[in-house]
Amino acid sequence: MSDTVEKRAICFTCAQQCGHVATVRDGMVVRLHGDRDHPRTAGFICPKGAQAHDLHHSPDRLHSPMKRRGARGSGDWEPISWDQALDEIADRLQQLAKAHGAETVAYTFGTIRGSDYSIGTRFMNLFGSPNSVGQDKICLGPITLGEFLTYGFGPSSPDLQPGVTRSLVLWGARPSQSARPAWHTMEKVLDAGAKCIVIDPARTEEAGRVDIWLRPRPGTDAALGLALLHEVIAARPDDSDFISRHTVGFEELKERAANYAADRVASITGCAAEDIRAAGKILCEDGPTAFVAGNGLCQTGVRTVQHGRILACLVALTGNLERKGGQALLGPPRDILANGDFMARDALDIAQRAKALGAEHFASIAHYDQIDETVARAWYGKRGIPHWLSTAHEPTLWQAILDGRPYPVKALIIQGHNPVGGSANTGEVREALLGDGLELLVAHDLFLNATSCLADYVLPAAHWLEKPHFSMGAASLAWSGDYVEAGTAVIPPQYEHRSDYDLFKGLGERCGQAEHWPERVEDFYDMMLAPAGMTFAELARNNGPLSGDAARKPASEAAAMPRGEVFGTLSGKIELRSDMLAAWGLDPLPDFRLSGIFARQDEFPLVLVTGGRKIEGFHQSSQQTPAFRRKNPDPVVTLHHDLAASAGIAEGQWIAIETPVGTVRQRAHIDDIYPSKVVHADRWWYPERAGPSSDPFGVAETNINMCTSNSLEDSDPIMGSWLMRGLPCRIVP
Repeated sequence: MSDTVEKRAICFTCAQQCGHVATVRDGMVVRLHGDRDHPRTAGFICPKGAQAHDLHHSPDRLHSPMKRRGARGSGDWEPISWDQALDEIADRLQQLAKAHGAETVAYTFGTIRGSDYSIGTRFMNLFGSPNSVGQDKICLGPITLGEFLTYGFGPSSPDLQPGVTRSLVLWGARPSQSARPAWHTMEKVLDAGAKCIVIDPARTEEAGRVDIWLRPRPGTDAALGLALLHEVIAARPDDSDFISRHTVGFEELKERAANYAADRVASITGCAAEDIRAAGKILCEDGPTAFVAGNGLCQTGVRTVQHGRILACLVALTGNLERKGGQALLGPPRDILANGDFMARDALDIAQRAKALGAEHFASIAHYDQIDETVARAWYGKRGIPHWLSTAHEPTLWQAILDGRPYPVKALIIQGHNPVGGSANTGEVREALLGDGLELLVAHDLFLNATSCLADYVLPAAHWLEKPHFSMGAASLAWSGDYVEAGTAVIPPQYEHRSDYDLFKGLGERCGQAEHWPERVEDFYDMMLAPAGMTFAELARNNGPLSGDAARKPASEAAAMPRGEVFGTLSGKIELRSDMLAAWGLDPLPDFRLSGIFARQDEFPLVLVTGGRKIEGFHQSSQQTPAFRRKNPDPVVTLHHDLAASAGIAEGQWIAIETPVGTVRQRAHIDDIYPSKVVHADRWWYPERAGPSSDPFGVAETNINMCTSNSLEDSDPIMGSWLMRGLPCRIVP
């Protein structure tokens, strides 16, 4: 007789963390469906969540550690035990650190894959290396940094309240595909009569609900934002009490924005001047306004942090900061330990922090401690909260491996990340990983992929179904206020799968860190919860998150921040002109400019957009699911009818996409989703198509990131965000 049970679970296929119910039969998850009793998601489940067990049980999963036997990338592997792998890896890490300094060891991780996401940063800080490399530079980080520089805390959250919120701005965001539970609430806001502004070149589901649809030419959002600021500033009195008491730099911003009148910006962006003015009028007259910004603003190279600055200035000047139905600033949990504590930030001394890759080029990496200190004024004196924004710079990592600048990186651990697929300029990434400079490459993942096939050691990772759930918003990224949720693992780790925590606990024990790694990850979460008087086991018995006073220690004395009075900036006010940027020798005002790659627009007259979201997949997650592959058998490039006709391209035809960086081919889909001069290519193809032994996953043939840019010239000067959307391109059959 089979043994069948149902268990509640929190899905971590993406960052939405929907409540699920898992049917487990004889140790196998055979079904996932929405938990109608979950207080936040109330039974919603998306395709990738419903099919997560198919991904977990895939026959292509890695099940045991492997050590490279032949040449790197040859596919010649020797099965080994976990103990042997950890012993050999730890020994080699310590040898290389002794020879070259701890900074010679780097760690790069991908998008959220579970509650212990990025826990390797804790190991790295304790080891003495500043070179933990995350995806914050191209994922929400630029928007958040723009808010830090403007009002000293973030990221802000839309306070969506049907009947209260009177307008909604969706900018470079597609919540219908990326955040469906939030989109359901947005639809209720719109059904209650709120007006809607969508800023997106794509004809999305959201664009069907608009009052104003602005379709800026990709890469020109900063110019459009400055035009909206001009409209807002022109409509308000200069001598208002709010401006005089709470802001600095109003006159300077007013002068800068005056250069971006609607008529001029119409020629830059392709948006009609009357639509820009109409959008500005809604922002001025139809508040409270909630703003939703997405990764469409975070992957555009030189202008990414400017987008965050512009958005923050718009929120402040329209009176929506900490306004009911507008934009909320929730901050970190007051009692629960988070972010910097989670990652042992203080274990890394100041001298080592200064060596972080990218610090010599990008101000926010070099001056993170200053950001931390000023933000702490607004966040209850807590340090390390924006720690997740302080990661080293990934393109500089590849350079350090290739030619030893600014110093050699000899060892790299990759976790839940496929940089040969997902990073910009993947030709350079692959060259770095295959080169002689790298002496140790370790990959910890669910599957063999275009990156892990190049490793010296490949270690089988646990899927989220095999790991306990713990979240203060999005794993350790705590910006949801007093909020925490937990749940036990649906099934124990199968085969030889190990969690992110267990991998780094094993390495940490072998590298002198044993006291910093409790025996079980649940014990580690207990350590985070202890100041709030909670335990993981108690928390996991609750269905859904605890928030507000329920997520605090009884009779806790930690005070709430006096909202609207304390700002974590150098001046202590809302900085429309950033004193911190000025101190770093950078433009203190929001501005617009194009990167150097656009000097070649005559040769490459079209604009390439990548990364449009499909609800069936999340970044590098779920593409191996059979249902995803059936629906998406090939990488697709979407073209307007007029462009296809002029180029002689038919539906389904394989075509070449060329940028100044590289060339790949994808299958043409003809539609009017995008304007006639805009080309949209599917994000990296993972797992990629079969290829020759020299490129076993066919990355060089079809992966659009062969065409994206990671050059310093095209990267944001404040944070280092690289260029993945809005590149000049051309197409040929």
